[in-house]
Amino acid sequence: MTVMADTTFDTPEARDAASRLAVSDRQRLIKFLRVPYHTYNRGLAMIARLHRPVDGGLPNVGVVGGLLGEPGSGKTVICEAYADRYPAREGETGMEYPVLHVSASLGMSRQRLGNKFQRATSSPHRILAREDPSEWSIDRVLKCKTELLILDDSQFMFFHHRSSQVAAEMYGFVKDVVDTGMVAVLLVGEPDIDKFVFDIPAFERRGYRSETLQPLSGTPVDLKFFSDLLKSIDRRLPFSQPSQLEKYTVHFHGYSGGRIGRVMNIVEDAGYMALNDRSACILVEHLREAVRTRVRPGDDIDYFGYKAAAQR
Repeated sequence: MTVMADTTFDTPEARDAASRLAVSDRQRLIKFLRVPYHTYNRGLAMIARLHRPVDGGLPNVGVVGGLLGEPGSGKTVICEAYADRYPAREGETGMEYPVLHVSASLGMSRQRLGNKFQRATSSPHRILAREDPSEWSIDRVLKCKTELLILDDSQFMFFHHRSSQVAAEMYGFVKDVVDTGMVAVLLVGEPDIDKFVFDIPAFERRGYRSETLQPLSGTPVDLKFFSDLLKSIDRRLPFSQPSQLEKYTVHFHGYSGGRIGRVMNIVEDAGYMALNDRSACILVEHLREAVRTRVRPGDDIDYFGYKAAAQR
């Protein structure tokens, strides 16, 4: 039985079959679980409009866009899902990567960025083969026939540097990629990226547009969306019985602040515990243990009753 990360198990027979998969397969389904809810769909649609605005048409190149949001809002999962639509392929001169997804990191430099491109494209060439790693990276992107370059955690390219020169080099790299007129760039990261980009005419002239992913709030309407999201997650869990996650909507929302990434951290950890216990589903004790070690200092809310359970 081959299943994808967004497969639903909506019948007793389908759930039973999922529960009989190899443990490693069930673990993989939990780890890479994807739920197409409205924020997820909006993010995918934004990337698609930037990359290929006309169905069946040509890639949109020489432009810059942004997919923004606070940590845990689901940006990376959305980018991974979009990149999966355009997998690497064998070309005339080697492997081609139509959509290349690379994450920046704290203390990013041209050298480290070049190394990340080298690893992401499985390049056999050593980064030191070029005097300037930034130029090497641009050449590599073009050689790989990349149409859309996704730079995740882009705030680490432009902010959090001890030297303004490093930020200027990162800006110069992005501008050089866009100036080739052969690649579109998507900056993914925190909302402050918007202000940075709009203050730079060279980026704004490249048709910059952005989508900011907002967490689901505590309003009745959003809580209903949030409850439906938990039901959708439950439908994709490889257990023989439903976990009824929606019963804990208030607890999940209180802990996560409506951010899907924080929800999935709890579900993933609790799911692994359920696998180890050979449980028919995720139980409340699994949720309690998963959240217990993740509560921020000073947060006294008794999520899922984890405090009360510890005192018994």
